[in-house]
Amino acid sequence: MHKLVPINTVIIPIDFTDSGRQAFYAGISLAAKTGAEVFVLHVSEPIRAFDFGKKRYVETAETITRVEEGVTRRINELWEEGGLEAVDRRKIHMVVRGGKAANVILDLAKEKNADLIVVGSSGEGGVGSQLGTTSEKVTREAACSVLCIRAGKPHRG
Repeated sequence: MHKLVPINTVIIPIDFTDSGRQAFYAGISLAAKTGAEVFVLHVSEPIRAFDFGKKRYVETAETITRVEEGVTRRINELWEEGGLEAVDRRKIHMVVRGGKAANVILDLAKEKNADLIVVGSSGEGGVGSQLGTTSEKVTREAACSVLCIRAGKPHRG
């Protein structure tokens, strides 16, 4: 008899592309079936504003709050579009961080001791790669399993 691999914590990075949207639905559906805790992650480049008094760029709490509100609104839209009303939202946590996407995804997976990362893939990676650059790096470097979701790609058969 085969042993089941427990999936208790899932990281779902979202960027609102078609593949990111499909990864969101696939990750949420899988987590609902396994009862896993989910961390929906949106990564943006560092958020900075120019402070003329200090003559330098600074991150602003107001800007970060606006981004978080926008991401929450988009997640709610995805939720409604996907018919995910039956999913226990108490197990879904939103995380917004700034930085390079692959590095932030890997850091959160390590921090949360993730069992699975469900990531969308654009297929626009390096030479000979079928993955996007972010999903390729995450797949190569993650300490846990990674499920790559490609949207709009016809099946060969």
